[in-house]
Amino acid sequence: MQESVDVIGQAVFIRTDTPDYAEEAIPFKTLDEMAAICSQAHPNLTLEKIIVYSMSEGISHALTLGFVSSARAPRPIDIHLIDR
Repeated sequence: MQESVDVIGQAVFIRTDTPDYAEEAIPFKTLDEMAAICSQAHPNLTLEKIIVYSMSEGISHALTLGFVSSARAPRPIDIHLIDR
């Protein structure tokens, strides 16, 4: 008999409407929930990573899937603000 494995996770988004790029995590309990969360449009949020946790035989495991996002790039410098 196979031991049950508890799997949970969270999709971590970057808030693009704040200057400090705060993170917002949305938890999920199934792969169907994960797919629904990640495929929906979330205004002012960009998907940064998905973290899946599991506990098997008393040992915890985590898998992190990271995404490259242009929203993490440094903000451009406004050349009109530079003193000459």
